[in-house]
Amino acid sequence: MRIKYCLIALLCCASSLFAQKENKAPKLYVSIVVDQLRTDFLYEFEGLYCDGGFKRLLSSGKVYENVYYAFDNIDRATAVSTLSTGTNPYVSGIVAERWLDRKSLRVVNCVEDKNCKGVYSNEALSPASLKSITITDEIKRATRGNAIVCSIAPDGDAAVLAGGHAADIVLWKNNMAGYWSSSSYYGLYPSWAADMNKKVQGKPRKWTPLFKTSEYNNFGEKAPSAFSYSFDGKKNVITYKTTACINDEVNEMAFAFLENSDAGKGDVVDCLALTYYAGNYDGAPMSHRPIEVQDMYARLDRNLAALFDELDKRIGLENVVVSLSSTGYVMENGEENSSYRLPSGTLYSERIQALLNVYLSAKFGKGDYIEGVYGTQLFLDNKLIERMELDKMTVVSQAVEFLKSLDGVEDVFTIYRLGGMLSPELQFAKNGYNPVGSGDLWLRLMPGWRLVEDELLVSRQVYRSPVMFPVVIYGAGVEHSVVDKLTPANIMATEMARVLRVRRPNDNCLRVFE
Repeated sequence: MRIKYCLIALLCCASSLFAQKENKAPKLYVSIVVDQLRTDFLYEFEGLYCDGGFKRLLSSGKVYENVYYAFDNIDRATAVSTLSTGTNPYVSGIVAERWLDRKSLRVVNCVEDKNCKGVYSNEALSPASLKSITITDEIKRATRGNAIVCSIAPDGDAAVLAGGHAADIVLWKNNMAGYWSSSSYYGLYPSWAADMNKKVQGKPRKWTPLFKTSEYNNFGEKAPSAFSYSFDGKKNVITYKTTACINDEVNEMAFAFLENSDAGKGDVVDCLALTYYAGNYDGAPMSHRPIEVQDMYARLDRNLAALFDELDKRIGLENVVVSLSSTGYVMENGEENSSYRLPSGTLYSERIQALLNVYLSAKFGKGDYIEGVYGTQLFLDNKLIERMELDKMTVVSQAVEFLKSLDGVEDVFTIYRLGGMLSPELQFAKNGYNPVGSGDLWLRLMPGWRLVEDELLVSRQVYRSPVMFPVVIYGAGVEHSVVDKLTPANIMATEMARVLRVRRPNDNCLRVFE
C-alpha cells in the first residue's frame, strides 16, 4: 500500500513539474496596437490575408471581438493610455492628443515635457503627464528593473504612452524631416537606431496595390482604379504616416532592435511595444479610398507575418506572448452628409467662444469670460469671475443654457454635473474628463455634425456609435477562445497582467474579471 501511495505521489509530482515546464512564463511580450483597426474590416478582408498574420492570431489566440472604450472623444492618445494602464482619462490624465494649457493658453502635446530635450527632433517628450502606471512599468517593477522595454511607433504620443514611465528605448518618426526620434528622458540614444536613421531617412518609398485591383471587391467596386503614392522620406511625413509604408518602417526598426539587443534571451520577460497604422489614407473618407484601406489591411497582415517569423527565428514563438489591439476610432475628414440628406452641420470653435462671451457680457457685465477654446473644450477666466465677484456656478449655468440653444449641440458637461451616482451617459462623460487638460465646459455634438477649429482649420465629425475593435492575446500558455460580448478596453491590461504573471497596474479600472 505504501508503495502504491509513493507511486501516486511521484506521478503527481511529475505531472506538476511537466505543467510548470509547459506553462513557463514568456521571455518576450510583444504589445501591438494598430491605429484605427476595426473588427468588421478585420473579418471582411480575410480573403486578402496570408496564413501567418491575422489568421494566425484569430485562429490560435484568445479573441475579444467587440471591445470598446468607455468614454467619449476617443483619439490615439486616450486609447493607447487606456490599453497600457487599464484606466480611463479621468484617472490617467490623458484626455486627448493635445489640450489647452490653462496657464499659457497654448495648445500642448499630451506628452510634451519642457524639462527634456528632443533627440533627432525638436519634440521633447516624456510620460510626465501620464498619472497611471502601465503594464510595462509593472514588468519593470516585477523584474527589479532588469526587463528591457522598447516602444516604437509612428507618432510620439503612442510611443511614449505605450512605453510607460520606465521604458529604456522609445522611438517615433519625427514629422519635420522623417528621423526616428527620441527624448533625453530615455537616456542615451541607441547606436543601432542612429544607424537605422542613416538607412531610412530620405529613402524613397512607394505604395501601390499588393494585388490586382479586381481582388479588392469588398465594397462592391466593379472596376476599381489602382493607386500609386511616392514619398522621398523627408517631406510630407504626416501624410506618409497614413500609408502602408509606415508599417514597413516600424517593422524595420523592430527587427533592428531584436538584432541589437538581448530582448527575449534572458531569464526575465522583456517587452517590445509596436504601433502600426490601419486608418484611411490622408484622412480621406473611406468611400473615396476603398482600395487603399483594403490594401492597408493586406499589407499589415504581411507585416505581422514577417514579425512573427522574425520572433520565431530569434527567440522562438513558444517563448513569446503577443497582444493585438486597436485605438478604436476612425479619423476621416468627413463626407458631405447633405448629399445623402443625412443630419449634418458645422460648428466653429472660435465663433462659439465669441458668441458666448457676448452673451455672458450682456448677463454679467463686459468681459472675456471664455479665455480659451480647443476642440469641444471651453475654458473660463476664473480670475475675471473672481474679480467681478460673481458666483462661478451661476456663470456656468448661464453658459450651459446658451450653448444648449446652439444648433448641433446635444449636451454640455461641467464638473458640477459629474458628482455622486451617475447615469451611464454621464459616467461616459466623466471617464473622459480630467482637470489638467479638460475645460470648464465641454460640448457633446449631435451625431453627423462636425467641429472646425478656425485657427488650425482642423475638423472632426461626430459618430456616436462606437467603433468595435478586437483584442487578441496569442502565444505561450494562451488557449484559443472567442468572446463576442461587449468588453471594455480596460480588459487588455488585466489580461496581460495575468498572462505575464505581474500585478495589474495600480489604477486598473476593471475591478471584476470574468
